[in-house]
Amino acid sequence: MRVEHVRIEFRCAEGALRRILGVIEARAFAVRSMQMGSDGDRSVMTLALEPLDESRRVDTLLRQVARLHEVETTIRLTNAPPVMEVAHVATA
Repeated sequence: MRVEHVRIEFRCAEGALRRILGVIEARAFAVRSMQMGSDGDRSVMTLALEPLDESRRVDTLLRQVARLHEVETTIRLTNAPPVMEVAHVATA
């Protein structure tokens, strides 16, 4: 399957991150990598997403995410470097 890279900018509000990730999961995409930063009022996420089946389109997903109240901008990143998955994560 192909990995798609996107950037989502949104206003910080209670539950905003959970709603965004919920839409991504509900629309059958898996998060393979995520980087996030915040200045207190706004947050920016860069995600590597993998569709769980070939019929899923990232452009459709981004339109659905953009409908969320806190979301300001969604961008599909076309020339993003490949993302490596971490096979095993150490736990304490």
